[in-house]
Amino acid sequence: MEIIGVKMDIEEIVEKTMKLINTDGDVFAQKIKVISYDIEKNNVEIGEEKETIGIGVRVVKGKNQGFSFTNNMNSLEDCVKTAYKVLRVSRPREDFVSLPSPKSIKKINLVDKILYSISSEELMEYCIDMIKGCEENGGTPSSGSANLTFNEEAIASSTGISGIQKYATLFGYISSIYKNDDVSTGFDFNIMKKKFDFLVIGQKAATKAKETSNAKKIRSMNCDVILEPEAVSSLLSNTFIPHLYADSVDKNRSFLKEKIGEKITNLTIIDDGRIDYGVASSNFDGDGNPTKRNVIIEKGVLKQYLYDDFYAKKFGVESTGNSDRDYKSLPSIGITNFIVEGEKIDCIKQGFIINELRGAHTANPISGDFSVEISSGFYVEKGEKKHPIKQGMITGNVFELLEKVKGVYGEIKDTGGLITPSIVSEARVIG
Repeated sequence: MEIIGVKMDIEEIVEKTMKLINTDGDVFAQKIKVISYDIEKNNVEIGEEKETIGIGVRVVKGKNQGFSFTNNMNSLEDCVKTAYKVLRVSRPREDFVSLPSPKSIKKINLVDKILYSISSEELMEYCIDMIKGCEENGGTPSSGSANLTFNEEAIASSTGISGIQKYATLFGYISSIYKNDDVSTGFDFNIMKKKFDFLVIGQKAATKAKETSNAKKIRSMNCDVILEPEAVSSLLSNTFIPHLYADSVDKNRSFLKEKIGEKITNLTIIDDGRIDYGVASSNFDGDGNPTKRNVIIEKGVLKQYLYDDFYAKKFGVESTGNSDRDYKSLPSIGITNFIVEGEKIDCIKQGFIINELRGAHTANPISGDFSVEISSGFYVEKGEKKHPIKQGMITGNVFELLEKVKGVYGEIKDTGGLITPSIVSEARVIG
């Protein structure tokens, strides 16, 4: 059930629900309000405003757990009763030690408060700005959106954890068409916990569409490639990042098992949930533990895995603050602000710049093998862009790709929590 336009104090809801629990347990609540507008061609569609609130209840007895959730705030007692029904028929989780205990949490700047003053009318103007920027640079808008999301999260447990955090996120996206001898497309987006210029998004989308017009077929070759931030984000998210999770290591699903201390790439990778105004920053994670700055790979050497509270206790280490959670689920491991760094190098002599990939979700998450379509890119010769490319694919294995990394190139972009420059490596490109 979606509750629209109703003010509810999630702290009170959490406290009220905790009083209904007579064993160990915890309660996690979320309140999300979204204001959004869509772009259809060069028109702004009627906006939508909705608010959803939900609560998840976990009850624990020994090594058994029961879980239930609801988004009906009039049925909190029923939700707790359901959790206890699940508890009675659950199988014991033999590796379970205990719920998290309270820890000191140092607050960071989660959001620029100016976002809370943005009106629905202003958000509509942001869409108009993107359309204007697109048309100024010779593009034709095809689709897009702007939205402003307000989040509140609260957690409480029988062990004494109690916390609440609030933040807001601003997002803008537009896709552009450019017509010449053929039709080409390009898109751009931005997401921040601060205000930003929407006009620039439209301008960049149009420029990308124009630059990729009159694309040419390519021949297959093994060569250097520059994977731009959007391509890096989609590839790593689907093939590499899950191998850093302690649960993947524990279940023998990680290529990186028993590789702590080994060099696996020429990059440095950091997961940092404590960046002021970071898209994926928070004061505490889904377990109620404080978020941290974790150096995962330092100058190519694997230093550690990422843990939530359960797997930290199982492995006998401290949680890295990487518990991910919403009200509909129990905690699991996830990333925060995932930062990729490396030695800067000049553009490649010959090969391809790959702007975007299509179908990275089809890659093999266990082996790291991938064969995905290049949806936008350029052929490079003698260090210069020669022409845009079409009907290309890139194939290989993500661990081999990372092992062959030569450095990084170009500007850093936050693609929505994954913060990276372009990565320069070697791969097989098929025409």
